[in-house]
Amino acid sequence: MRRGLKQSALTTFMLAGMLQGAMPGAWAAENATTNYPAGSPGIFLGTFPPIPGLFAISQTNYTSANGLYDGQGNKLPINFKLSAVSETMRFLASYPGEFLGAHIYSQLVVPVVHLESSNPGGSFQANGLANITFSPVILHWALSPVQSLTVGLDLMPNTGTYSARQPLNVGTNYTTISPTVAYRYADPKGFEFAVAPRLLLNGTNTDSVDAFTQMSQQYRSGDALVLDFNAGYNVGAWKFGMVGGYTHQYQDDKINGVKAFNLAGIQDGNRLKSLNLGPSLSYNAGAYQINLNYQHTFHVENGTRSDTVWANLAFPIWVPAPPPGAGPAKR
Repeated sequence: MRRGLKQSALTTFMLAGMLQGAMPGAWAAENATTNYPAGSPGIFLGTFPPIPGLFAISQTNYTSANGLYDGQGNKLPINFKLSAVSETMRFLASYPGEFLGAHIYSQLVVPVVHLESSNPGGSFQANGLANITFSPVILHWALSPVQSLTVGLDLMPNTGTYSARQPLNVGTNYTTISPTVAYRYADPKGFEFAVAPRLLLNGTNTDSVDAFTQMSQQYRSGDALVLDFNAGYNVGAWKFGMVGGYTHQYQDDKINGVKAFNLAGIQDGNRLKSLNLGPSLSYNAGAYQINLNYQHTFHVENGTRSDTVWANLAFPIWVPAPPPGAGPAKR
């Protein structure tokens, strides 16, 4: 248990990709930080404007987390609380023309985060930029009027606010490469669902410091599979549904090449498993879309349970004027 208490004294939980951006139920990986929070896309899985232009999604997030759970999903006798507020801006460029029959997009995700945490080591705060996400090329195929397939590669470079001597950090201090694919079925007058598996291929934090010995170490967070999903039913401009995400870390965390201990003091590689799910309500106002969703962590191993509220607004920034004689552009 001594090793578990050591880690819990400075673990933080996180939202980060935050967006992608923000983090329901995550914990494993160094300082409980990952570069992509499962469930963060919400209703926007595989949804893209069919016209050229520049578009944005504002995602405001509040998360409250408490309690630490071991590799078997049992709650540990460690006092832990964390709250996080984030604002994430997703910018999407939609290009004219096609490649291999697919429409082409690029994306930039910029998350800003405020964290507050209390644990046996004290109370801490952290502010700053979480790791940004850049998707240079996203290909989106319309398979039919109601079906689509999307393939992309997300790059999450080491850009977040980080200090090895601080007990709580927003950034991870390593880079993640994340190939992803998404399938979406959407009847505008009825049922829709989407599913998007992705890999998190993580780099190594070469500037990590052991909290007790203050010696430098190299911490590599294990690679993981993330599955985002949603389902809903359209009634006029309204959509009622569910959103969520599942994380399965299939590779051990390693410190200087040695399998890491979890918070219970067991050398299991600190592998994270978590499932979060909750209701969603959306309103489509044409060029603008508003979404509110709530997600709860129903199961977690080597992590913490959390409750997360998302408020999302999608809107156009710039759309080129239609050619002479053409009707108004529709999203």
